[in-house]
Amino acid sequence: MRFEIAHTTRYRYSAPIREAHTEVRLRPSDEMGQRVLRHRLEVRPEATVGAYSDGFGNRVQYFDLLPPHDHLEIVSRAVVETGVQQATHPPDIFPHDLLLFRPPVVQGPALRRIAARLGSFDASAPAEVEAAADRLRELIARSFTYSPASTTVTTATDEVVRLKRGVCQDFAHLVIAVSRMLGLPARYVSGYVYSGSGEPTLGASHAWADILVPEKGWLPFDATHSGLASDRYVRLAVGRDYRDAAPTRGVFVGSARSDMEIKVETRPLGGG
Repeated sequence: MRFEIAHTTRYRYSAPIREAHTEVRLRPSDEMGQRVLRHRLEVRPEATVGAYSDGFGNRVQYFDLLPPHDHLEIVSRAVVETGVQQATHPPDIFPHDLLLFRPPVVQGPALRRIAARLGSFDASAPAEVEAAADRLRELIARSFTYSPASTTVTTATDEVVRLKRGVCQDFAHLVIAVSRMLGLPARYVSGYVYSGSGEPTLGASHAWADILVPEKGWLPFDATHSGLASDRYVRLAVGRDYRDAAPTRGVFVGSARSDMEIKVETRPLGGG
């Protein structure tokens, strides 16, 4: 499938700020069956945009705004093709994937209870690992309620379990935490998901988890929409958790409060 995506982020500040440094991870990735055909980043007030690749392979764009300003608008426009045919040779699994995405996890009682419900499996058997990961995805999708504004990006997984509700990044964090408890490398994915309606999908960005399966490599699991990520998904960035893959982040000089507004439009091309 091909999609045209417009992701707009607007900040309003209660007083002028200055010397702002901003990083964005808004360029879709060229991996996991995905190819970026076009991408453009627009910044207002105007700024010179630089770019680098971070330690997770994400393309990071950054800019500085030194003069005082009381607003910021960032617009990312992309055309992306998904479902691109992958090479048929076995995927490469690198040692740093195991080190980065299988760190120790604080094994609180809430997470242990979730892990216990998955049953035993052979962590060296691809089919058993994939089946266990899918049981975990299904368990979280069935046991938790999607509830916008019920949590923030800093809400701990134990609190999400207590509330029995959350949003996509909470469910991704739960999949990641339980997977790592079981010895499975897992990583956070930010991106977009298209509804499949044939019409543009309006909303915000999305999040899910990748789990490293022996002999198969990274496989995506979405506990929000209850399924494996498909060619309706567009990947932006990966990391250990939300902080590594946040679409925007920055610092500035000043004591102003900020209000953020996000609008995402994902439009299918060629009939969707």
